[in-house]
Amino acid sequence: METFKLKVFRYDPTKDSEPYYQTYELPVEKGMTVLAALFKAKEEQDPTISFRYNCRAAICGSCAVRINGHATLACKVQITHLLQKYDTDTITIDPIGNVKPLKDLIYDMDWLIDKLKKVKPWFIPKEPPPPDGKEYRQDPYDHHRIDFASDCILCASCMSDCNALKANKDFLGPMVHSKAYRFIADTRDGEKEGRFEAILEDLNLEWCVRCVECTTRCPKEVQPYENIIRLRIMAAEHGYKTPGEIHAEIFERDIYNRGLLNEMLLPMRQEGILGAIKRAPFGIKMMLKGKVNYADFFGGHKVKRIEEVRKIYEVAKQKEKEVKIRIPQIMGVIYEDKRRTRKRPNYAETGGNE
Repeated sequence: METFKLKVFRYDPTKDSEPYYQTYELPVEKGMTVLAALFKAKEEQDPTISFRYNCRAAICGSCAVRINGHATLACKVQITHLLQKYDTDTITIDPIGNVKPLKDLIYDMDWLIDKLKKVKPWFIPKEPPPPDGKEYRQDPYDHHRIDFASDCILCASCMSDCNALKANKDFLGPMVHSKAYRFIADTRDGEKEGRFEAILEDLNLEWCVRCVECTTRCPKEVQPYENIIRLRIMAAEHGYKTPGEIHAEIFERDIYNRGLLNEMLLPMRQEGILGAIKRAPFGIKMMLKGKVNYADFFGGHKVKRIEEVRKIYEVAKQKEKEVKIRIPQIMGVIYEDKRRTRKRPNYAETGGNE
């Protein structure tokens, strides 16, 4: 293939009533990135194309766009890799998702800044500066918990493909939660309570739908989805009664008392009578489809050999007292160890972000 088609999203609010696409035919050049292709189209065919860029080294995050439907950094992926990956001669470039386009590939960033401000994404020390005038010190083990999260470059690729954010614009989003995790998990930070309140407001932390698109799209291996899970666990450890924590406690009691979950009464026990009424239409559909047992409304039945289930439960509770497992720490350290020992892909050889 000697040439390829670069199909670019175009929109100028001063003269266009609706967005449209414009296609440019360019030569296939070894090592050409999508950003380089945009520059070539702009310099040789159409100087009116507008897009953001800065470092060209996958550090600043300015050039995040959607390429063939998925968010990534235009300076990081190469044309030859994309043509092979999608088995096509056309590469389509859009602004990242969940945003308001301002002009062509440039989008409004105010929404992003407003969300970030809520979690105060800057270091607020809990202690005065060290008397010797040096920096705030931290144990390497504790630093491993936040090192990967500190790599976030605010490119918003994770926000682009977040399905929860698409459904609810008030959701803070994976990038904001990752920034919150970076500071909440920092042993030197003094604003944990305020950050927890921000991410727990209006059930915000519960909106994640576990599609893992954020982690899949992150170009810096920040693990946004995993950071949301870590925040949920940490919130429970700090005594916050989140819906997820209440949900888990109800499940635990059900297993101990009858060996089965009582999904019929779950909404009422978790959200009260108003919550149950709100979910009644969905519950009726489940009953009509045979997904729930009518007897559960009256307490339901116990499984056979319930005493054996309770013995397992008691042993597990005893082990919980003997072995303290802190998942946020473990996940962070394991991830950091893998990142240090794993051989990095050579993008010059593979032609893009593997």
